[in-house]
Amino acid sequence: MNFHVKGEVAGTLLLKSAQPKLLVDISPQAAAQTQAPGFRYPKRVCFTIREDRLIHRFQSEISIGDVIEAHGAFEQSGYLPHGNKHVDTTFEMRSFLLRAGKQPDLSYAGRVYQVAPHTPTH
Repeated sequence: MNFHVKGEVAGTLLLKSAQPKLLVDISPQAAAQTQAPGFRYPKRVCFTIREDRLIHRFQSEISIGDVIEAHGAFEQSGYLPHGNKHVDTTFEMRSFLLRAGKQPDLSYAGRVYQVAPHTPTH
């Protein structure tokens, strides 16, 4: 079975082993501080990148907060222990595209300014 997702990269974790894996958390959107104090991405799904070339490309092109579009496949294997839960489905990312980078914070004299999205004029 295949998937196609678009979301904001919430975090990554490189598992170094005989066959390295890059775990990529993707969130449909960042949370407001009132929704999740101290936790920017309360809703997220973890995707796995197994191919070395794709792992290196992801790490060199993508940062936390970037919006990506990704494709891949998922399968149900066995129930793997994960903390006090069990995981049974693996989402393997096989391709991705950067759709939007995060805007850097602008600050001056101790104040942080938000950049408004650009609206083209006709």
